[in-house]
Amino acid sequence: MRSHRAGEVLLRQGDPGTHALALIRGAVKVTRVERDGRVRVLAFRGTGDVVGEAAAAHSGVARLATVESVSACTVAVVEKDRFTKFVDGNGLWPALHEHAQIRLAESDSARSGYGGSCRRLAGALLALVAAVGETVSPGGLELAVTRAELAQYLGVSRNTVSSRLGEIGASIVAGQRKSIVIHDIDGLRAVAADTDD
Repeated sequence: MRSHRAGEVLLRQGDPGTHALALIRGAVKVTRVERDGRVRVLAFRGTGDVVGEAAAAHSGVARLATVESVSACTVAVVEKDRFTKFVDGNGLWPALHEHAQIRLAESDSARSGYGGSCRRLAGALLALVAAVGETVSPGGLELAVTRAELAQYLGVSRNTVSSRLGEIGASIVAGQRKSIVIHDIDGLRAVAADTDD
């Protein structure tokens, strides 16, 4: 088991797949540096997910993405040999493949929504809070996610995310320089449920 603070790199793109990580608590973002140098946010994952399994499952395959904590995390490290023996021994390769396809479809769905509405941003933030698996304390729940990363994930501009955060209101959610702070989860749910937005 390992513990990580928000903002720490757990797995790095290009490194060998020596192990997978099971997320016991907390949330992470999965990013990839494209050939043109741009960083792309692929997904957010949370408690109960496994990350780094693709590289661990195949010999000689380097990691295709970087995994970084967006909240305090606890992970179980599963070494490559142990991971592949467990998957082999339990006939889990088809399920693992199907799970990967579902996760890919979820990420595509998040990016393919139309526009940058407050409702859509609130929905993405609620999903992230759920992935973290923690309640919002009186001081707020700080997530190590920037406005630029939310913009990449939703397929909108950073300015759009900043504008929508302003419209939602700092009493509900506030954008900091390197983080987003959720103050009012019920208020955020109300924004996500607003069909007039």
